[in-house]
Amino acid sequence: MSTLLGVLRFYRADAPRVLGVIALMLLGIVADLLKPWPLAALVDSWSRNPGHPVPFFLGGAASDPAAQVAIAALLTGGLHILRAALCAAAGYGSIRLGLEALARVRGEIVQRLQGWSWRSQQRSNVSDLVYRASWDAYSVQTLFQQGIMVFGASIVSLLLMAGVMLTLDRGLTLVALGVAPLLFLVIRFLGGRMNARGEAAREADAQVTSLVQQIIQSLPLIQSYLRSRLTSARFEASAVKARDARLSQHGCELLYSFCVATVFAIGVAGLIWVGGGRALAGALTIGQLLIFLSYLGQLYEPLNQLSHVGSTVATAGAGARRVLELLRAPLETPDVATPKDFPNLSAAPASVGPPAIEFENVVFGYDPLKPVLRGVSFSAGAGEAVAIVGPSGAGKTTLLHLLPRFFDPDSGSIRVGGVDVAQLRRDELRSRVAVLFQESALLTGTIAENIGFAKEGATRGEIVAAAKDAQAHEFIEGLPQGYDTVVGDGAARLSVGERQRVSLARAFLKDAPILLLDEPTSALDADNERLVIEGLKRLARGRTVLVVTHRPALLAIASRVLRCEGGLLRESLEGGRSRA
Repeated sequence: MSTLLGVLRFYRADAPRVLGVIALMLLGIVADLLKPWPLAALVDSWSRNPGHPVPFFLGGAASDPAAQVAIAALLTGGLHILRAALCAAAGYGSIRLGLEALARVRGEIVQRLQGWSWRSQQRSNVSDLVYRASWDAYSVQTLFQQGIMVFGASIVSLLLMAGVMLTLDRGLTLVALGVAPLLFLVIRFLGGRMNARGEAAREADAQVTSLVQQIIQSLPLIQSYLRSRLTSARFEASAVKARDARLSQHGCELLYSFCVATVFAIGVAGLIWVGGGRALAGALTIGQLLIFLSYLGQLYEPLNQLSHVGSTVATAGAGARRVLELLRAPLETPDVATPKDFPNLSAAPASVGPPAIEFENVVFGYDPLKPVLRGVSFSAGAGEAVAIVGPSGAGKTTLLHLLPRFFDPDSGSIRVGGVDVAQLRRDELRSRVAVLFQESALLTGTIAENIGFAKEGATRGEIVAAAKDAQAHEFIEGLPQGYDTVVGDGAARLSVGERQRVSLARAFLKDAPILLLDEPTSALDADNERLVIEGLKRLARGRTVLVVTHRPALLAIASRVLRCEGGLLRESLEGGRSRA
């Protein structure tokens, strides 16, 4: 129930439209129930039964038989068209509501993910998150359409049908509804097996397709080792398995159709036998018997839908729970109630004010029982560049990530301009920190859009200036569409060095007073490293810089080098401008 309530909140804003769809569905059900009545009235009027005069909607007693036939035909055709139109309108409305809710769910997922703490991100499986956002999200639509709308319509249809039949003849109603349990059992028993065999057939076909792909990809290997006979034998076995699976599926489908037809045959025979006897006795008219026979044929669809609702809702419920679990995952720690203003970090002698960056007894661990940093303390003055070196896994990157509050320390404090970062607005703090990661990410879009991502509303002139500062302008101008060249997945590919220079251009455009560099040249060749370092030197001027690196050329931009090892920091004699 909690899952269903959690799903329904995505439809709360559309409550009037939901009611409108329900009204259309109810009108469609009523039109469906009225379809056999014109013919039944026509038959009864021809039977010359004194107790059943010609109804007014067939023209009354004054109308001739030809006119009655025409009116009955028009009414029956009109009811069929009306029912189809109402069902189409209700179906379209239901689908549209479901798809709009799906869009809202996906929007909330993206918003939630962007506000996730980095701890949650690192503990999550990316493939699982993608599956939840893309496929599990459909469960919100399925639960609404199948679990509520279809289920409700099926129940209402059966109840109204039973109610109408009871008003006509209680005994014959029991005969008509007596086939319902048999029909439900057939649908439930064989329908489940039919679905299972269909899934097995799809898996077998998928294996055949996968094997064909493997053979094509491995042709040189197969031909060079003369293994075509073995490969053909394996493929034949897979193809035979797929054939047998499909044959089993279609055999079950044919048995299912036969059993459903048999149940209806029993019901029709029972109605004709019992109903015919009651008609001869004068307790029932021929027209009323026709209504019962028509309603018997209409029993299948709602019963079929009800038989599948359970499994559909169970599957969709599991997916919806995974979506709601994702939406309830912990966000980043909220800002303090009264945050402080960001301090002025203009370069000045250290004696004038507090350091630009200061770590004091900082302890942090992804697992609280296994700290990565153990009482780290150091400071960097405004405009100073400090390098951090050390073995892999020592906590260097973690240290950088603590400053913009991608993580919060377990204990200790981190201050910027003398203000604890926990007392600052997180967004304002991050707007004053530029981070250049080891792996530069490109968004699907143009080069200009990728650079402009660093500053909302950036002009083309600002983007070009940033690219020139980053030594990227020349190679961008050489691309097919220059700054309008589309890059990213499925588009133009840039080399590692070119990607890093685009990232560097972003940092120039952001123009933040604090610069964090995490191994920005580790994957570059000598030429690209030289170009990137030239850009970094210009970018570092007048900024406070923390750089994690092992490359001697990059160490030269730092005035001090600290070594991180065993979760602690200490002064190092390697690198630095003193040795440049």
